[in-house]
Amino acid sequence: MRMRLTAVIALFMVLIGYAASPYVAMYQLKLALETGDTARLERRIDWASVREGLKQDIADGIIGPVQTQLASNTLPQFGASFMAGIANSMIEHDVTPQNLIAVIRQSQDRPQDHNGPHVDGLGSMLQCLTTASFEGPASFNVVIATASDDPDEGHLRLRLELQNGTWRVVRAWIPQDMVERAAQRT
Repeated sequence: MRMRLTAVIALFMVLIGYAASPYVAMYQLKLALETGDTARLERRIDWASVREGLKQDIADGIIGPVQTQLASNTLPQFGASFMAGIANSMIEHDVTPQNLIAVIRQSQDRPQDHNGPHVDGLGSMLQCLTTASFEGPASFNVVIATASDDPDEGHLRLRLELQNGTWRVVRAWIPQDMVERAAQRT
């Protein structure tokens, strides 16, 4: 009987640890951003996967400078493909731990002109967590409020996946207004 109780308690503790682990990963990501720890960001974010997702968003016309041209068909197919190629090249070059830290630091230096607990980026992500849920045993989705003027548009969405015992960001959906603010800073 005592052995069974010990096993149940141990299983319960493992389940609690598992359920809390993506939140711990988000907190570690927050610390890495606050301290400028690029090595930790390298470990916590699958940069190749995130870049590919952003490229796909641009190709689909969800974000980026080619959205309007692709939607209105004002560019010939070659022109649209050329613009998407430029955007893809920019993503490869600019979506890095160093640039993410720079954008976060610039947003923290800017005075807040919004009411409420909004942030301009990931820096205070745990304070502005809108929703967080498991999508499966190794997939966790997070929605973070940002400093958008439009509350329906101002949400950064992240997908974390459990890889070799570590939760890593593998996908990011960035609101258009955040992309535009980042582009204005660079």
